[in-house]
Amino acid sequence: MIIKPCISAAERVDLLKYLVMRHCLFLFSLILLGSGITSAQTVADLQENTPYKNNGLEYGYYISNERVKEVKGEAFERYEVVLYVNNNSGCIKLIPFSNRVVGAEDETLVADFTVKNATGKRLTSKSGKIYARPWFTQVKLDNGTKVNAQVGYAVRNGESISNKIIVIVPQGERPKINCRMLFLPE
Repeated sequence: MIIKPCISAAERVDLLKYLVMRHCLFLFSLILLGSGITSAQTVADLQENTPYKNNGLEYGYYISNERVKEVKGEAFERYEVVLYVNNNSGCIKLIPFSNRVVGAEDETLVADFTVKNATGKRLTSKSGKIYARPWFTQVKLDNGTKVNAQVGYAVRNGESISNKIIVIVPQGERPKINCRMLFLPE
């Protein structure tokens, strides 16, 4: 006769969550150790309407609106800038959960754009960031059931992620933007 301990439904749910995360962490640990991934970063100066290509991703910006704005009696140029990252690599770019102690915000960062000549006046931006979206997959548990679990973040093939910012620069100038790119494995 086998005696099974009784556990509550809440304890079963907690156990299930624990097992899913444990399997996912093990899987991605193997992937990371096998590929020798480091957290290298590249910084590039961008040209308007000309994407910078790196590791199958295109980083760029374009100006969607511009006008002259007067701030405290001084004229400035006001630009609405759309920052973007396109994945044209032919494959998905994955960012697995990391073991580092950082906020989820830093973990999902794909690109950090900085406007070098932005003034920040009138509560406008001086930078903008692009984040990857959550990535879910089916995970098979020990008992044979399958559940959807978030295993990291991803930029899917053909996907474009964008962010719009408003910047003010000195009159007669156009935004000068550089981009810090997070290394994403092949």
